[in-house]
Amino acid sequence: MTASYTYTDAQYQHDTTFNGKRPAEVPRNMASLWADYTFHETALSGLTVGAGARYVGSTVSYYKNDTSTGKKDDSFNVAGYALMDATVKYDLARFGLPGSSIGVNVNNLFDREYVSSCYSEYACYWGAERQVVATATFRF
Repeated sequence: MTASYTYTDAQYQHDTTFNGKRPAEVPRNMASLWADYTFHETALSGLTVGAGARYVGSTVSYYKNDTSTGKKDDSFNVAGYALMDATVKYDLARFGLPGSSIGVNVNNLFDREYVSSCYSEYACYWGAERQVVATATFRF
């Protein structure tokens, strides 16, 4: 099992416009948790299954071009998000291939739609869709 947490208290120190404000696209909180289990001496020997979660807290961004409403340089919040990942891997040693394995990793398991970041009111980016990656490792 692996767990991590990060707290970032970033702010501009020497800026005439943003002094004392949080930088854009910098989450205050981030966390992750991952657990996996490998079966030994059972019918499932060599099988590893794992799952985990990643959390990225909310961020801020700043209006750049909104001079008509007076919001230029005002901040707005970008929601945080949590994603689940999973893996299945099989060690091929029992088939005479020590150090070899096959596996599948899935990022964003539930295919959640989320905004990963915004640089300004007109430059927001969607996060990555579900990604499935198959791997095969062979050592001779």
